[in-house]
Amino acid sequence: MKKILLGVAAVAAIAAASCSKSDAPAKAEGETFAVEAAVSDSINNFFGQYVGSSILGEYSRLDSAMKADQPKADILKGIQLVMGAPEQPGVTVGMQIGLQMLNNLQRMKDDGIKVDRSAVLAAFKKAFQADSINPEVARAAQMTYQEMLNRVQLQKKAFDDSIKANAPEALENVAAGEKYLAAAKAEDPEIKTTDSGLSYKIENAGDDTKITRRDLAQVKYTGRLVDGTVFDSNESARFSPAGVVPGFGEGLQMLGKGGKATFYIPGKLAYGVEGAPRAGIGPNAMLIFDVEILDVNPGK
Repeated sequence: MKKILLGVAAVAAIAAASCSKSDAPAKAEGETFAVEAAVSDSINNFFGQYVGSSILGEYSRLDSAMKADQPKADILKGIQLVMGAPEQPGVTVGMQIGLQMLNNLQRMKDDGIKVDRSAVLAAFKKAFQADSINPEVARAAQMTYQEMLNRVQLQKKAFDDSIKANAPEALENVAAGEKYLAAAKAEDPEIKTTDSGLSYKIENAGDDTKITRRDLAQVKYTGRLVDGTVFDSNESARFSPAGVVPGFGEGLQMLGKGGKATFYIPGKLAYGVEGAPRAGIGPNAMLIFDVEILDVNPGK
């Protein structure tokens, strides 16, 4: 539905702009500018037709489930409520604020919060109809709301991540990564593992001065999956340890200029349960990077 609402806003803005630039015949009645009735009627008709057709285009692209949840009759009912409101500036402002509040309430529902519109409206009325505003009370309400919302969003993310982490593909990727690493360690005892879970083999540590989180390193690297698929490579990339996935950032800080190493990054220290679909990286997939530090620019 958000897509349709955005479409309405865009269409309305375009149509309003085009009307304001119209060269339609007009006449002056005293000091009041007035477009001829026939021209006004045409503009009204074509505006409604234009917006209706544009929104129909947006609506037709919705999937069947969304269409069933948002039938045309309900959409028309909402538009009629707005169009039938009194032509008073205050009412218009109130409707705009109300729609913004509804958008926020919808996002709250998406986060699992049970929304009570009556309770929201009652609290709004009490605050809005007060004789004066208490800045400290208002600030405290805002901070409490934001803190509680952030806490809920973190809890929801943890819940969603847990579901994704136990999906078959994620579990298979974790098992494949563990199997690959076990075989690699059996073949090469120089591969070590940090407390975080990053495994690595340093061929050359490079300069004694190691890369810090704020430094900008020039790196030659090749990244591949456990099946050997190369998903990325670069002869001269520049980034800081703070700007890459945690496992890669941790590995970079073991090296100085001239350093060479291989990092075995488990999914939890790479792209996690989301993966990176565009790069062909599945959920919780292990990444293997061969890296060489070409240069290091100290951070400030």
